Amino acid sequence: MKAFKIAFLSLLVVFAFASCTTFKATGLSVTPADQKYTVLGDFSVTVPVTEFLGGSAGPKLVNLTADRTDPAITAALQKEIQAKGGTGAINVTIVHKASFINILLNSITWNIYAPASVEISGTVVK
Repeated sequence: MKAFKIAFLSLLVVFAFASCTTFKATGLSVTPADQKYTVLGDFSVTVPVTEFLGGSAGPKLVNLTADRTDPAITAALQKEIQAKGGTGAINVTIVHKASFINILLNSITWNIYAPASVEISGTVVK
């Protein structure tokens, strides 16, 4: 019975860490709503993120890999803009999340390896 309680409390701690999120976004801009542009199409892309020493899509004990996520998001946005022949993107949504498998891998490695993904969606304009 004591082992069950320890396992249950450990599981609660894992879910508690998984429920918190940290996120960094740089280079954001807001343009006036009445600006004239041509809508070229919508996009949605998922970028895998590998972080270390923390929870998947959660708190980081030491943010060793925080600077790796920003260039990956910027590159994905630029690729989508160029693919549609646009000059920018509007209504961009960025969601940093972890799946059950990501959280399981994070738990198995005792918060050393923290895989996650970033979903980016928006509209390309010219």
